Amino acid sequence: MFHIELRQFPHNVCRFNLSEQELRVLVGPWSRERWIELGGRKWSPHQARLTILEGPHLAVQDLSMGRGWRNAQRRSEDVTDRLLAAAKAPLAHDGGSSPSPSAPSTGPSAPSTDLALEADSLGLELLAMLGEAPASLSAVWQLARSRFPERLPSECLAVAERAIRSLLHRRLVVLVASAGEANGNRHPAGPSGRTSAGAEVERLLQAPESWFEDERAAVLVRRT
Repeated sequence: MFHIELRQFPHNVCRFNLSEQELRVLVGPWSRERWIELGGRKWSPHQARLTILEGPHLAVQDLSMGRGWRNAQRRSEDVTDRLLAAAKAPLAHDGGSSPSPSAPSTGPSAPSTDLALEADSLGLELLAMLGEAPASLSAVWQLARSRFPERLPSECLAVAERAIRSLLHRRLVVLVASAGEANGNRHPAGPSGRTSAGAEVERLLQAPESWFEDERAAVLVRRT
């Protein structure tokens, strides 16, 4: 498992028991000198320090009373330099580096690998945002636009859709279609409300009106 700390005085945030995939969606943008969002804050590689530890899973009692990071340091190995170097290796192999975060965007910016990483990152943020309350597809699109302001609205829509499809495929969320009635009359979309392969789910994702704030056609996403 991986444990990370982001620190920029006087702020710091820790995350524990991350899988390799969960870590990748953070390290990928960080290695390309892009901002990431964690703990309700945006962090810049030029201002904050990222520390990555690899070690055993930490139980709940290991994380209580603010002792999580201390326990992680005692039981884990600092692999920050190795993992960041590995993430930067493909950039060096391509003979270039990512543009500065302050550099203006010129023309389309849509490498498919970036889209996949951004979608995974957005999916994790969406899961944290949902909690017990659902969110509309429109809100997910707006979240993508605020997360990636340098991208075109259509590109942000593609990221939002890909993030939702990934969460549906992993059965972490379901879609709920509104018939313009009270919340209690909404019904899960698709066979059993859990699969992204259902015709109803596909219809809702492809319908333009699903992505706009309209109580008569609102589509919500909620955690399972």
